[in-house]
Order: sequence, then C-alpha cells, then structure tokens
Amino acid sequence: MGGAASAPSEAQNNELARLKSELAAKDAKIGELESKLKQVAPSDTASGKSVPVETESRFPRPQQTPSEDTKPKARRGEISAEVMAENAAAETSKYKEKLVKKTGDNFSLLSKVVQDSLLFKKMNSEEKQDCIDAFFEVVIPAGKTVIKQGEAGDNFYVVQSGNLTFSGTVGGNTMEFGDSGAGKAFGELALMYNTPRAATVTAKENCVLWALDRPTYRAISQHFKQEKKVRYMGFLKQVTELKNLKPSELGQLAEALEEEKFEKGDIIIREGEVGDHFYIIESGEVAVTKKDGDSTTDIATLVSGKYFGEKALLSEDRRQATCTATCDTGCLSMDRTNFVEMLGHLQDLIDRPVGGADAAKAGAEVTDSSKSQYYVDVLYKDLDIMRTLGCGAFGRVKLVKHKTTGKTYALKCLVKQDIVQNNLQEHVMNERNVMLALDHQFILKLHNTYKDTHYLYFLLELALGGELFTFLRKAGRFNEKASRFYASAVVLAFQVMHNKNIIYRDLKPENLILDSNGYLKVVDFGLAKYCTDKSWTLCGTPDYLAPEIILSKGHNKAVDYWALGVLIYEMSAGFVPFYSDDPMEVYQLILGGDLKFPSHMSRSVVDLIQKLMNANQSKRLGNMKGGIKDIIKHKWFSGYDWDGLLARSLTPPIEPVIRNPEDASNFDEYPEEDETVPDCKEWDPDF
Repeated sequence: MGGAASAPSEAQNNELARLKSELAAKDAKIGELESKLKQVAPSDTASGKSVPVETESRFPRPQQTPSEDTKPKARRGEISAEVMAENAAAETSKYKEKLVKKTGDNFSLLSKVVQDSLLFKKMNSEEKQDCIDAFFEVVIPAGKTVIKQGEAGDNFYVVQSGNLTFSGTVGGNTMEFGDSGAGKAFGELALMYNTPRAATVTAKENCVLWALDRPTYRAISQHFKQEKKVRYMGFLKQVTELKNLKPSELGQLAEALEEEKFEKGDIIIREGEVGDHFYIIESGEVAVTKKDGDSTTDIATLVSGKYFGEKALLSEDRRQATCTATCDTGCLSMDRTNFVEMLGHLQDLIDRPVGGADAAKAGAEVTDSSKSQYYVDVLYKDLDIMRTLGCGAFGRVKLVKHKTTGKTYALKCLVKQDIVQNNLQEHVMNERNVMLALDHQFILKLHNTYKDTHYLYFLLELALGGELFTFLRKAGRFNEKASRFYASAVVLAFQVMHNKNIIYRDLKPENLILDSNGYLKVVDFGLAKYCTDKSWTLCGTPDYLAPEIILSKGHNKAVDYWALGVLIYEMSAGFVPFYSDDPMEVYQLILGGDLKFPSHMSRSVVDLIQKLMNANQSKRLGNMKGGIKDIIKHKWFSGYDWDGLLARSLTPPIEPVIRNPEDASNFDEYPEEDETVPDCKEWDPDF
C-alpha cells in the first residue's frame, strides 16, 4: 500500500539548491558566449538574425556547397604518409628493380586506368610508363578477401578478370555496395597515405588483379620531379644573365617555368614586337631569322637547351629577330613580371658580388627540453590528471595540475604503439624539436617532455579559451574584421616559423585555440619540420592540402600560405572552398582550382585568397621576393594595427569566460578512455 511521500531531507534540499546554482551559472555562461558570437558572426541589419550561408543555386560551384545543415561539424583529423627520404637515389634504385615491361592487353588495360586516374594525370609519359611497369600481378581465388574494411592498406588494384563484391558495416548494419569487374580499379587513396579501407572487397570468382603499392608510386613520383628540377636548373645555368643566381634561386626559377607547346611553323617571337617573355627550348628546334630589307636572313638554328629572348627579363625589349618552330617544339618560358616578383630585378642580381651565402636561416636545433627557456622542472609523477581537453589520432590532450604548486598545464599523451605501427616516429621527434626552437606569443609553448613504455608526453602551456573551430561552427561564419584578427596572428606565427625554415603543414581552425584573453595560439606541431629545400612526405588535412602535396611534387613553406588562404576563406564563408565527403573528390576539386566566392566577401579578401591559393607554389603570395611581408602589405590588411596586436591592446572578437585556472568548460567533453594501452618496448627515443 502506498502512503504519502516523505518530505525531502535537508541534505537533499541542499543538493538540489547546489544543482540549481550550477545550472544557473551554466546558463549565464552560455548567454555570455552567445553574446560574444553575435559580435563576430554576420547579421541581417534589419532583423538582427544570422545571415544564412548562401545556397548552391545562388552561387554555382563545381561541387555541392554545404548548407548550415550539411556542412561538416566534426573535427577533421590530419593524414600522413610515411616520411619520405629527402635523397631519392636509394628509393629510385629499388623501384627500378621492380619494373616489368607490360605488353598487349595488359598494357592497354593499365594504360587506360593510369590515363583516367586523378593521381596519374599530371605525370609525363615516362613517369606513367614506369608506373604501368611497376604494377604486379595478384591472383585471388573465389571467396578470398582482397581488402578488409577498417584495415590499413597500401595497394591500388586494377581488375584484369573476374568479379569482386564490395561490402561493409554502416551504422551497425552490414551492407553490399556493389560489384566490380574487368577494367575497374579500386583503392586509389592508398597510393597517397595509409588510411583505413572504406569497404571489404571479396572475390566472387577466381580473379586476376594488377596492384601498385604506395612506396613504389611515391618513389617514381619523387624521382621524376627531382629529375625534372635538375634538368631545368641545368638549362638555366647556361644563361649568362643568370650566372649570379644562388642554387635556391635557380631552384625557385626552375619550378616557376611554364611549359609551352608549338607546332611546326608557329612564330614564337616576332622581330620588332615588344616582348617580356624569355624562352628555353626543352625539345624540338627553333629557327632564328632577321629581316634585311625585303629579304630574310637565317641567323641560327637553336636546339634543346638553348635559349632566346633573355633580354626581356631585364627590360621591355623590342625583339631583334624572329624565332620560329621548325618542328613540334616544347619550350619553357618565364615573363619579366613573375621573375621580378620572385627574385627581384635581374640587373640587381647581375650587379651583386658573385658567391655569397645561400645558407639556411634556421638556428641550431634545441633537442633537450631542459635547456629551453620555458622549461618547467615538474616531474610526471607530480601531476594530477583532471580531464580530457581533446582527442587525436594517436592520443589525447589532458588538463593536469601540479600537486605542489597547483599550477595547471596541458599534457599531450601519445600512444607509442600507434606511432610505431604507422611509421610516424620521425614526425613526433620533429614536433618536439620544432616546439623547443619556437618562441612567440601566438605559438603554444612546450615546458617539458616525459616517456614510459606506453606513452610519450608533452607538458604544454595551457590556454583555456577553447578551439577557434568550436566558435566558428557556432557562429556559422565570422565577419571579416574577426577573420582578419585571427588570420593576422597566424601570419606572425608563420613569420617566426619560416624565418627558422620550419614548415607547419597542418593549419586549420581545430589547431588554433584561444587563451584566457581571446588571443590566438597555434598548437599541434605533429606535422611540422625543418625544411631548407623540399619535403616529399604527404601530410596535412585533406581540405587544406596544397596541389603540390597531392601531386607529390615536393613542397616547402608555400603550403602554409595556401592553407592560410583556405583558413581565411573558411572563416569568412563558413565552409571550405573545396568540399566533399569523399577525400578523392576533394583532391580532384583542389587540382581543378575553380575557386568560387560568396557575394558577401569583399574584393580585397577575394584577391588575397586567390593570391594565396595560386596553384604554382613559386608564384604564391608569401613565397616570392617580398616573403611574408607581401601578405602583411596586402590591401585586406590596410590600416590594420599590427603593433596593437603584438602589444595585446586590441579587443578580441571573442573574449572567453574562464572562472578559474581549472575551468575547461570552453572545451567539449570527451569520455575518458578505458582501453588498455599496450607496451611498446621496441621504440625508446631520447625524450
């Protein structure tokens, strides 16, 4: 039998009052943050409501434009292939041994696939031929699994005969995605980096496949890109007017040369015309002729490696002769404007003393955290773990407190076994060394490092304002004043990194956090490295990858300027310029380069983004003669108070609410891990 409910006890009343108080405080905090977001999110001046992101029908794009409901909300993880050797000689000899000449139907099949596939399209004929010859035969009996969903793989497959079925688990349900027969290909993404397979592929009948593995594909690409650069630099060294150029300048010029094709009889330059282009003959032949009254005199016949029109690099030049292709001819060209933007005026280069240093600007690497000026003498055992601030592919970042002083820090915990399995040991060591070398208020500081048999640990400066990513997703998009504030901090951080020949390679809102005052900190240097020439390791976040990374052309600091363009676009538009759920489609859109801009974006920001996202890395803003100062001087930053930014006298667009040094409420909540992390005794770095 039921009776009257008993009155709540005093303890229950106290607990209820406490919970109500906490709820009221949370509501107040939400109100404060929403108020701040209204200041940086664009609004309709008549209604005060947020302006929706433009629809696809209003702004035609080469891909689906994400709406407020469909644009990605989840944090984007970085991807990385194995670290490539900077000297390709050993890798070249290895892949050359694997080549087997393909003929007949086998050649026709593989040639068609290579011709149609995105990752081979920018290759020359010799490069494609080596890729075709590098495929190896794989015989799969009926019922056998070729690849399994979720497992990592490094082979790209072409079906010669037989039929295979694709299946996988989606939302807990097993589904069949379809079949694939002769002439079809799958697994293309595996040629770029080690990524989990999206589906399980099983042979329905006996099958014959051709496979190409990632290490071989990348070695071929690296070999031909380096060979091309060396050949072009050899051409340039023969030009008398360029004899004073340093190796790094010749390399930059070699990468900027444009390839042009001429048919027999085409006039390349005409006597008497004003010209501003210089040419080198890569293949074919060019006849040089000069008018003499009513007749024409043959002056010379130029072949591969010879050059003409070089005076145009010095000044606006009236052509002294006519140059005509006598057969199908390939030339490399450069115009004076681009030359000056990259290297300065040629006359200044000619007049400077021969020789001179072409040394790296990077200082000596600091590899011992105890020698850093920001070293904190705190032992790992004296840290209290409080809660998780963020999760990544190989570990977590946690809020920790020193037991003695009560001071709080961030502790990055990386699972050693996962790092070893993905062959990313060098990335982790680069991260430690790079952070020790950097000193700037907009770059997160490293205080100490630890290790045990399970983890490597970074003790980091704590910034409790939260991720820029979170605020951007809540706001939809920022107004340009807010975008400029955050972009300017990144520009100054890049200036410090690049002056030390450090490339960052993973710019995105997820890697930008706010300190207690709302100023930006660049975090997560897991993909950063010292680079004085080129790096060949494919890494970054798909939405932010520059074309040269996708094409394995070798990359340098210019990739950071491309990413800066993507960041400014995403902050100002609310979505990235090239969007798709499928990474391969993203890469295809990036290489297509068809940038579209919403109408609300100003002309100056559109111009800046276009110059930062120049597909030719040698002509990209920030990577030319003026360096990063070209970005600082751009019209979009006209009148901007850079001194006020450094003095921290500007009012940030978002001022986070932080109640105490342990208040992590600006970060998302994550379930604490409960899995057992295995020992990893085979890798014990000096950490």
